[in-house]
Amino acid sequence: MESMDTNRGKLWLALRYLRGQGRGFIHRSHWLTIAGITLGVTALICVGGVMNGLRADIRNRVTSTLSEIRITARGGEAMSGYQSLVDSLDGMGYKTAPVIRNDLVIKKGEQIFSTQCFGIDPQRHARISAALGQKTLTPDGNVLGILNGDVSGPFFNEGGIALGSSLALNMGVKVGDEIQLLSPVFDVPTAFGLLPRVRTVHVAAIFSTAMPDYDYSFSFISLEEASFFKDYNGEIDYIEVKTPDATSPEAHTKRIRNHFKDLKVEDWGAYDASLYSAIRFEKYLMFVIMLFMYVIASFNLTGSMLKTIAQKRRELGLLKAFGYRDADLSGLFLRQALILSSLGIALGLVISTVLLLVQKHFGLLSMGMGDAGPLPLPVVFSWKDYLSVVLASFAITLISVLLPLRRLHRINPIELIRQTT
Repeated sequence: MESMDTNRGKLWLALRYLRGQGRGFIHRSHWLTIAGITLGVTALICVGGVMNGLRADIRNRVTSTLSEIRITARGGEAMSGYQSLVDSLDGMGYKTAPVIRNDLVIKKGEQIFSTQCFGIDPQRHARISAALGQKTLTPDGNVLGILNGDVSGPFFNEGGIALGSSLALNMGVKVGDEIQLLSPVFDVPTAFGLLPRVRTVHVAAIFSTAMPDYDYSFSFISLEEASFFKDYNGEIDYIEVKTPDATSPEAHTKRIRNHFKDLKVEDWGAYDASLYSAIRFEKYLMFVIMLFMYVIASFNLTGSMLKTIAQKRRELGLLKAFGYRDADLSGLFLRQALILSSLGIALGLVISTVLLLVQKHFGLLSMGMGDAGPLPLPVVFSWKDYLSVVLASFAITLISVLLPLRRLHRINPIELIRQTT
């Protein structure tokens, strides 16, 4: 009971010191401290939500064209006898598509362009890649899918190629035009020396991936045509895998990896490791930078506590004379700091959530996406961000009051009483 009364006394004194001589709950001198904490928390939550949105947007764009998971031989060699693996994955509920990848050169007249050319089974690949599906509009207004032509008929399977929209535009070709595909490797022995592998193909389709880089460089041909450039006889390079739900490819990657331990299984983050690492590092970097803003705001809290201790020095000395220990006084000012920080954190969480909701529904802020035009900044809420911001904020609050609490130990009640008398 005595401990409860003491705690109530500490809380009452903390609220009394916060109110000061004013009539409100918090004296106006403390609002700068609360405003700084609010601004810091708002910045941390908003930056985290936008960075989550950018990561999710890029993941959706990458996996809509390629896949969510890729399976290769552990040593990087060609995969033979892959049909049993495909059947097993299909039985596990996944959609699969075998792929042969070639880095080739396209020649049209005197023009030469490089391309990442994927040998595919069009029926299977259309199930995992929206770029080879029916033309649709993405939520941000970009076109995704086949713009012209078809990859499902013999026109593609018998010497056809599907080109990215920007690549076709730069070459000035349309469906039905003939172009040459050349291997950059000179490995065909002839009487005139080593020559590259060459195929004359016709444009069977033009597609859009809603990713400018992919539209400039990607192309698709049949598995038979791709085998010619790799000199394969029934082998492939890897298998693309589409999960039933695109929300957690990492979990499905672990599941497949546990089933096929002798194979290399990677999720979408490994397709362009530098891009994925840059996004993840940028989020952490921005979080640390915004955290410094909160640290600066905590200086106001430190100054506010020091000012209160200086102003209430005699009162605190009397409290010590009446039996308050240093720990009791520390608890008093710690409660005061927690009240101020809690108000700032709560306001920051509310304001940041409102701002993110406005951006998510109205898209007021946009960023450039090259030829794809402006893209509204995407937003994704994460409870982990909220939790980490709250924990970090309270941790910094506790650290920021260490100096003021040390000043309490220097208060000598006997000396203060002598000065008063």
